[in-house]
Amino acid sequence: MPTNPFPESLEKDALRRRDAANLRVFRAQRGKGLTYCGLTSAEFLDVQIWRSLLASVCAIENDESTRNDLHINWRRLKLGLPFNVIAGNIFEYLQSSDAPCYDLYNLDLYRGFAYSAKANSSPCRDAIRALAEKQRQDKGSFALISTFNVRDSGVEQYDSLLDEIRGCLKGLVGVDTNLKEHGRSHATKIKLCYTFACWHVARTHDFQIEFADPVLYNSGKTNLVHFYCEFKHRSQALPTPYADRDNLRNISALPLRKMTGRISRVEMRPTQIVEPG
Repeated sequence: MPTNPFPESLEKDALRRRDAANLRVFRAQRGKGLTYCGLTSAEFLDVQIWRSLLASVCAIENDESTRNDLHINWRRLKLGLPFNVIAGNIFEYLQSSDAPCYDLYNLDLYRGFAYSAKANSSPCRDAIRALAEKQRQDKGSFALISTFNVRDSGVEQYDSLLDEIRGCLKGLVGVDTNLKEHGRSHATKIKLCYTFACWHVARTHDFQIEFADPVLYNSGKTNLVHFYCEFKHRSQALPTPYADRDNLRNISALPLRKMTGRISRVEMRPTQIVEPG
């Protein structure tokens, strides 16, 4: 049986099972099995754990040998779900007009959430924006699971996003302290900048966004940050003009957890951002 090119770990398995618990609740809210799209492993370790929650699987894969492995393993595992493999780049696929809407997207990239120095844009952020546009037209909520490599370029772009966050939270108490805490390491910068990018996409496309605690872990020689979030489609106006900003305050206060084995602990708990007075 073909195996994954990247090392497996207790941490990755524990996170898949944590995500399964969240997806179980999300599936109940949706009232149907979840259509899956993304970067599954060659051994379908995520799909095997989430099998009872899924209605179909669409794998996006650039590498021809990996696509062959996917077909071989799918036949051997006999998971009993509709299955499709699409050759191509995940970012390009999500932005294509031909891509349908799904309930669950898995971007297990094993790379960074960095901006392209040449284009001054983030392929990941552009892809999330594109799929949110499609989901808004479909009025469909969706879950998004992402994993990023901490050893990443693009520090200047992260700092620019931190300045953008400061502007969104201007006038509140604790903003400078919170952003200083997030600026101390690459992992904490990714944690806040990615959650902010998702929040920004959500608010401009009629979604309420909810995050589980982001998790920092080590796999082989690589440090990674793992995210689970849900974009909930909003069918009516927000209760107050500041509801989106309140959501950003809550996201900015999310702890970053660190997982060792199957046990996670709080690595960083940022300062709460509050209204003045």
